[in-house]
Amino acid sequence: MPELDLVKLAEGRKALEAWQTPEQFKAKIDALADAVDSEALFNRNETQFLRDAMTLETFTRYRATEQVRLASANDQWPDGFIGTPKEPVNIEVTEVMEEGRKRGDEYKEGAQPLDGNAEDWRRRALDIPVQLEKAIKRKKNKGYGKKCKLVIYLNMSNYGVLQKETEAKIAAIKAKYAADFQEICVLWQQKLL
Repeated sequence: MPELDLVKLAEGRKALEAWQTPEQFKAKIDALADAVDSEALFNRNETQFLRDAMTLETFTRYRATEQVRLASANDQWPDGFIGTPKEPVNIEVTEVMEEGRKRGDEYKEGAQPLDGNAEDWRRRALDIPVQLEKAIKRKKNKGYGKKCKLVIYLNMSNYGVLQKETEAKIAAIKAKYAADFQEICVLWQQKLL
């Protein structure tokens, strides 16, 4: 695995911690991400803030905001903020993947891509709501409550199988936990649900 420039990462993180427009935020993320190879981005703890920033930036494409910033490195939570310095909105970010899948395995040297047949895709589609609900429960149990919007990057594909059914189940799960957060926002397949 190539070496990470930890100084450059720290400087990049500091730049993302300042209030800025979504366009400025994206430009800084892009510049920082260009300096980090995929294997490091998805497998190193030092790049977790960058993955969170990428999710936060994607969220701002769907939800207009004046400004955005990443939380400081010392903050336990939230992961970031949208709004303005005078009226910040706490954003907690999480990612949902298939049970047992380890982030970044597909980027490791010699890794084989996941294949599957229609039954595998159906099984994955049926598992999406299960894994989504587990992630929401984990965040709920941390006690953030109404103090934040929960932004979930749903990193699972159904390959189009059971699409309507899956979206309906996602909506039902969001409704079930709606009272536990300011809002639950799910980023999935180029959409905000």
